[in-house]
Amino acid sequence: MVALGLSGTSSGAHWVNLGTGADPRLLEGVPRPIRSDEWLVAQGWVVSQSNHGFPAVNPGFPGGMDMTVLNELPSWDWSSLFRPHMWGYLLFGLDAGVAWQWWIPALALVSGCYVFVVSLLPRRPLTAALIALALFFTPMLQWFYTPSSFWPVAWPLLAMTALVWILNDKRRWVRYFWAVLTGYTAVTMAMGLYVPFIIPGMMVFLAFAIGYLFRVRQQEGATLWTVLARLAPLAVAGLAALAVTGIWAATRFNTFSAIQNTVYPGQRVEQTGALLSRDPLLTGIAGAPWNESLKSLGITLLGGNSSEGSSVILLCVFVLPGLLWFALRSLGRKRDRDWLLISSLVGIGFIVAYLFVPGWDALAQLMQFSRVPVERFRIGLIVLLPLVAVLTIEQVGRSSRRLRLLLALLCSGTTAALLLSLWFKFKTLDPNVLAYAPSWKIVAVLLVSTVFFLFLRRGAVLAAACLLTVSLLISWGVNPIYKGVYDLSSTEIGLAVHDENSRDKGTWIGTGTYETMAVLVQTGVPTLSGVQTYPPKEMWEKIDPSAKFEDKWNRLARVVWTLKTGAMTVDNPAPDVIEVTVDPCSQFAQENIKYVLSDIDDATEECLVPTQAVQQGARPMQIFEVVPFSG
Repeated sequence: MVALGLSGTSSGAHWVNLGTGADPRLLEGVPRPIRSDEWLVAQGWVVSQSNHGFPAVNPGFPGGMDMTVLNELPSWDWSSLFRPHMWGYLLFGLDAGVAWQWWIPALALVSGCYVFVVSLLPRRPLTAALIALALFFTPMLQWFYTPSSFWPVAWPLLAMTALVWILNDKRRWVRYFWAVLTGYTAVTMAMGLYVPFIIPGMMVFLAFAIGYLFRVRQQEGATLWTVLARLAPLAVAGLAALAVTGIWAATRFNTFSAIQNTVYPGQRVEQTGALLSRDPLLTGIAGAPWNESLKSLGITLLGGNSSEGSSVILLCVFVLPGLLWFALRSLGRKRDRDWLLISSLVGIGFIVAYLFVPGWDALAQLMQFSRVPVERFRIGLIVLLPLVAVLTIEQVGRSSRRLRLLLALLCSGTTAALLLSLWFKFKTLDPNVLAYAPSWKIVAVLLVSTVFFLFLRRGAVLAAACLLTVSLLISWGVNPIYKGVYDLSSTEIGLAVHDENSRDKGTWIGTGTYETMAVLVQTGVPTLSGVQTYPPKEMWEKIDPSAKFEDKWNRLARVVWTLKTGAMTVDNPAPDVIEVTVDPCSQFAQENIKYVLSDIDDATEECLVPTQAVQQGARPMQIFEVVPFSG
């Protein structure tokens, strides 16, 4: 896929407005406009980086924008050594680079899941492979497909696998290999910097680590300190990862300060027990069987948009009655307690408590749970899926035929009842979801079958196959198959902007639709239009020297411009949008703006002289030069 330059990028979303006829790069599916963080924001800055030679600080905005913090972007900064998914851009260019970025995190996730399952169930490689692929096609991962969503799932799986090998294999090179890999990928995950996705996966890893340590101690009859001593390589790798991450953060102190001091998103703190106020019918968190409708519908009972409505397959809930029975049975066996099962259930209990039980905010803050919006905690349930599958298969192998059958009927019956209750809610309150998810009945049957087969001694492969089929039915086609990147800097309007700026360099703004902003960012000309991760100090000192509008512009947002006579204003039509009005004849415009790229009719504005007009696809675009008032 990398060699062919094929990925699931939605950068072809620009073609709708700026192309003509069929997009030759689009091989299958449709670009998803809702994934604008990927095709409008990230890919815009990637192309800009390419045009500037991949600097650590992109010079597009006055004062520059740090590309090494909060942006998963390519640069020739040392921190890129720990971003393997970015190497393709640096080594092979845009078209292969976007495919490399798309598939390397996926490879890490699928491999991490496979080695985790097969390390605990070494005689079930086919089951492991099917579960790993099912995990990849999880709806939430497909709709939020970014490195910063994949690495927080891949790392806990790799780290749990490392724990298994380091505690059980006496060969030094094996222990050192897993320690180095875990430490390295920990830095990769940390540099993604999306804490709401990182914390849930780390919680699952912690629960697993505690339980597995006690399992090994019990199996060997060793002291806890003897077992802990084997983790020395992993501890060293962890300290090294913390040191590298600390150096990275310390050398970018000003950038981190600017991000943390923003009004939006700033330091968001969540309260415990907020799920029922956000998702009172539980149709969002449990609605995966109907996620097929997200490809056609926007706001539904599933969520506010397709991405926010995407969910996970709640295997940890479906098999929970069986796991609780196994745990109670285990607690009654003093010499044969399954501490891994017990610890994992305690971890699930903490997650459930955070989602449903209010009033323990202080402890949640200490555990860093409060940094995670309840909708984002679904990422932890993705990490739990292979873990609960493994735990169930292990326990089934130790149980009698009668108990296996009883638990299979109990858990599959519970699953059917939960799905039936959700179906009734959709039928009563939002029947469109049912209409646009035609496969939901097949999905429901397959989910019930997955749970039933999972509790049979020889049913693991069938269960995993059903699980993969469910994921494919729900998520196939979420992302298109696209060749390379739709590079706006090489379009006719992009070349015209380059031309104009080469003739007489100056600062640009875009007016009209977001496409003008996208063209200016990708061409790499000096601009005041674009998406800022944090407010560049030099830029906003020019725009608002008295800081009168600081609450409006001190945020992660898209900066858009509107031409209007009179005094400058700054407003927020949405929390992540900064709209600035400017008079081309004002002192600010005369001193700080050289060109205006517009795809609306600005021809009547004073102090603007048209220099070039380009029909770019469906958009007539015009370049104006700002000139002194002539009246």
